[in-house]
Amino acid sequence: MGFFDIPSPFFSWFDTVILSTFLSPMLKLAVWGIIGSVISMGLYVLLSSQDKLSKLKIEISTTRKALNNYNGEFSGAWKLISKSLKLSGKQIGLTLVPAVLASLPVLFLLVWLGTDYNYILPEAGTVIEITISPTSETIQLNANKTEDGKWQLIWPTETEQLIDSKDNSIINFPLTKAIPILHKRQWWNSLFDNPNGYIPESSPLEQINIALPQNKYITIGPEWLHSAEVAFLLFVVICSLIIQFTFRIN
Repeated sequence: MGFFDIPSPFFSWFDTVILSTFLSPMLKLAVWGIIGSVISMGLYVLLSSQDKLSKLKIEISTTRKALNNYNGEFSGAWKLISKSLKLSGKQIGLTLVPAVLASLPVLFLLVWLGTDYNYILPEAGTVIEITISPTSETIQLNANKTEDGKWQLIWPTETEQLIDSKDNSIINFPLTKAIPILHKRQWWNSLFDNPNGYIPESSPLEQINIALPQNKYITIGPEWLHSAEVAFLLFVVICSLIIQFTFRIN
């Protein structure tokens, strides 16, 4: 389990036991967006010095007005410009770390959504295309080879093993999680784990792509817009802006 996967079991339980009983998938994403934005904005308020930021905001506004109204020598204007830049830098310094830390709940949710929401495990008997890389490699699998590097698998009810040319057992079908890609373990997998496992280092295979059925939450625009993450972030941004303006958060 990667660092960002730690709260995923709780998210899955809450989603399945609580939210799924009365909400559609899109409404569940809206609820998760609201939860994520409320927690993140709350953390930001707790971690940032709102009093200092309020005073700094007034000082920045006053300096900018003075600069806009200034008609004297450049040396005088430069003092105002320098002061404005220093104040802006101070504002960034006061907000950067709290903003980064406050974004962590949203990142935890994004990682979980990418695993649980985007793809579906097919029903038994569904034909699924499997692609391997490099395409010159061969595998042992109870599937129909259509061309180099591509097989059509009839989704099984009993365990089917995919074995590489060196007799390494790579993955079992049916999958336990709807993850459409398998590769060798990388450094970032300590942050984002693949629950289906990894291709062994000794294997000649580099990557396996499984054409799982995909959920589409936004049906317009390019392919990347259709994912759960985009819909979730849309709700997060809208709710965060409402909270910010309602409570006048700096």
